[in-house]
Amino acid sequence: MLSRTASNLYWMARYLERAESTARLLDACFQPGMPYAGDLDKLRALPLHIQSAYADFALTGTALSIEAVSKFMISGNTQASIRNSLELARENARSERSRLSSEVWEAINQTWIEFQEMQHKPLSIFTDWLRQRAFIFQGAVSITMPENLSLHFLRLGLYIERADQTLRILEAKLVLDSLTDYSDYYHWIMILRAVSSFEAYQETIAATPSHDRVFKFLLFNKTVPRSVRYCIAKIQDLIELIRAEKRRPSLKVCGSLFLKLRCDEWTDIVDIGQSDYIQMLQDEVAELATSIHKGYFVTV
Repeated sequence: MLSRTASNLYWMARYLERAESTARLLDACFQPGMPYAGDLDKLRALPLHIQSAYADFALTGTALSIEAVSKFMISGNTQASIRNSLELARENARSERSRLSSEVWEAINQTWIEFQEMQHKPLSIFTDWLRQRAFIFQGAVSITMPENLSLHFLRLGLYIERADQTLRILEAKLVLDSLTDYSDYYHWIMILRAVSSFEAYQETIAATPSHDRVFKFLLFNKTVPRSVRYCIAKIQDLIELIRAEKRRPSLKVCGSLFLKLRCDEWTDIVDIGQSDYIQMLQDEVAELATSIHKGYFVTV
């Protein structure tokens, strides 16, 4: 497979996962009726900071509000917008249509077509719609694509982005904790619902959501598709399946990160500090993404 083809499939999946995760982040931060007693401007700016889009928003000269931030993150002029992610995903998919099933292409193309109207809907309606479109895409991939290099690179992009975005969601929760005096019980339920893991948590943990329980659940659980450990384990398997000559650096970075997620406990997080621990994992996921880029997509 050409490195350009592998890169297009990888980034197609990353952009689609990023679009869905951005919608989940907006839903988590701006859910109506959620108890909050802090600086409202900091809450409104939170999604912008988490997705590194605050500078772009500031250039618009628009006052901070939930409506303005939501609109900007959905269709604004920034690389972090959902519109930009969907458009780039569609362009990558169109370049590799011969590698995709017709159902996968139609799922991506139809999402882009429907987005033109849905971007103007209320936030709750928009995020529900985008989650459903993501489920349709993932279902089409699972049911219609054979287990080959195309699927491996597609999944590689999906799990890299999902690991990064789960860490961003946890980062958002830590910032929320610093902004409000309310009990975090409702916020943790909100976070679990935002990553479609509330029922999985109830079945797996069978205890009231709390800071340490949900934190460990989304970092270390080995069976929940949105946990960081689950994503890194899948990436390790995919690198083994691809079997390229330059895979060793990626395997080394991935193996080290997986070992950390497998062996670390809550006391290790407390010793380092939760914010610092999340930042450390984000840096290691970024290093893994860089090693994948150098190993598979850079031609000499």
